[in-house]
Amino acid sequence: MRFLLGLIILVFAATNSARAGDNAERAVIGFSPDGRYFAFEQYGIQDGSGFPFSEIFIIDLDANAWVKGSPFREKAEEDGALVSAARMRAQKAAGSLLAQLKVAEPGEILASQPVTEASQDRHRLSFDPFFISLGNQPANRYTLAVDLVPFPAPEACRDHGDNQMGLKLTITDNDKSLTNEAYEDAAIPSSRYCPHDYDVADVIVYRTYSPPAERLVALVGVHTPGFEGSDRRLIAIPFSLP
Repeated sequence: MRFLLGLIILVFAATNSARAGDNAERAVIGFSPDGRYFAFEQYGIQDGSGFPFSEIFIIDLDANAWVKGSPFREKAEEDGALVSAARMRAQKAAGSLLAQLKVAEPGEILASQPVTEASQDRHRLSFDPFFISLGNQPANRYTLAVDLVPFPAPEACRDHGDNQMGLKLTITDNDKSLTNEAYEDAAIPSSRYCPHDYDVADVIVYRTYSPPAERLVALVGVHTPGFEGSDRRLIAIPFSLP
């Protein structure tokens, strides 16, 4: 009986070690009416500490940069604290700036690829820019792709290899006649902490009544070394169709 119990514990431990690390869930907060500002939240439970956390990012899409004062990072360190507690604190902290910039307009999720979804290639995500009735052929389908770009690792990342990975985003139409380089890292921000891989998580659009007629944002998963495995966080990158 003791042998069987020990075997069960070993199997349980092995299963959980394969699932170690933590993945941030995301919630799209929205856009400002003119489409210039975009905000999203990522939240979850930290590996290692086990504390619930929430982070709200407000991005100036024209500058492709965080708005001054953002991000808002909260962590609930009380015993038995819930993720909802960290989320409420972050929402309260970010509320004034979100109201000031009028970030409340919902966007439209054109495509989404949860990290738990079985996928042949998480570095690619295809989508139609508009709703097309079922059974009709897509007129203009696009694929957003992320490619890895190696950079020499700084001293703080050397334990994880000689290189850390930057990213390049490209957008291609369905017949591959048009391709745009949407974004490429010139350097890796220290906020990413030793990234080794990326995935395309979401494509979001907001349509305005004045130029630009639409704002497109990609949420990209960033994979970094964690306490018990690889952690995944999200960054937002604006792009345009070719």
